[in-house]
Amino acid sequence: MRHPKSAPPSRIAVVQSSVNVRRLTPGLAPFAGMGYDFWIIDLYRQPDLLLTSLREWKPSAIITEWLPGLTDGLLELGCPVILVPSDEPVTGAFSVDIDDIAIGRLAAGHLIARGYQNFAFVGRADAHYAKQRLAGFQAVVGEVPVYWEEFRDWRQYDEYWRDPDEDMVGWLAALPTPLGIFTAHDPTGRHVLEAAAQAGMEVPFAVGVISANDDETVCEMARPALSSIRLPWRRLAAEVVQMIERICSGNPPLSPVLVQPLEIIARGSSSYEAVGDPVVRRAMQYLVEQISTVVSVEEWASKIGVSRRVLERRFLTSLDRSPHAMIQHERIERAKNLLTTTDLPVAIIAERCGYQSNERLTVNFRASLGVPPATYRRDSRAKSSSLTG
Repeated sequence: MRHPKSAPPSRIAVVQSSVNVRRLTPGLAPFAGMGYDFWIIDLYRQPDLLLTSLREWKPSAIITEWLPGLTDGLLELGCPVILVPSDEPVTGAFSVDIDDIAIGRLAAGHLIARGYQNFAFVGRADAHYAKQRLAGFQAVVGEVPVYWEEFRDWRQYDEYWRDPDEDMVGWLAALPTPLGIFTAHDPTGRHVLEAAAQAGMEVPFAVGVISANDDETVCEMARPALSSIRLPWRRLAAEVVQMIERICSGNPPLSPVLVQPLEIIARGSSSYEAVGDPVVRRAMQYLVEQISTVVSVEEWASKIGVSRRVLERRFLTSLDRSPHAMIQHERIERAKNLLTTTDLPVAIIAERCGYQSNERLTVNFRASLGVPPATYRRDSRAKSSSLTG
């Protein structure tokens, strides 16, 4: 794929939303040293000024997405136009996209593995990819209730703000639980989590949610954090460059080129198995939210309005685990997360996980994982560095 050294730099205009620029740039950057000159265009300038600038700059190709009112103008400039991510047929354009059917199938398999038997889907009716992801989802789980979100144009803003959707709250509340929901992309998944909270539905014990794209800015800031399917943006960018080279060599590829999704990143929104017992769901929701303050099974049972005996019986029936074992499990899981994602001292982590001392955390951590917290942190970071290096 190396561009000939004797050739002048290929001027590539990148006319993308800020989100897609952020996704594609790591995959395009290596080619900037191989004879390519990528020019990031501010998508939000006036269309006539944008097109005038491109006419003057005379790019060799344009990397863009489907932009109503602008894509047609880009096609009229006379250079190759590659839509990414997109597989919608557009006369005169080439396309590179994720296999959205495969995304839907992955989401279905994840929710089934978590024990959900009722399913639903939320997406935007005007989004081509949403319909394809729904088709893949239903190919595995069968027909499901669908909620089509109203389109709201937030594209020009980086901030996140959504008004409460009372219709969605009512729709969720009427569905049978435990319920596994697949949402077409991450902002919709976060919206569903907010609606579930308004409906008083425990996530992920009554409602599990998984989305797609794995935009960490959205997923990690949701509450609970949103599970999502990671997509191969670097691979997409490389496929775009390869497509440009083939077009310029007179050997254009068949379009669209489809790339398979990567792995599922399971976070809090689907991190537990589905729970049918409403008492256990309520207890688990309280434990996850208040792990640092829960001091005993008796106090925990009292907080949710049942006796210790009732709580123990229901936990053993639903989860085959005692409430005490679940407290210890949650504390260790919280400690593992804080050790790998923060630089907090171990003593502070112990406090945030409900341990009365650093020593108590160390004893329980070593008994569970075979190593003390500090060693676990060091080994986890070394492994992470080797995978990304």
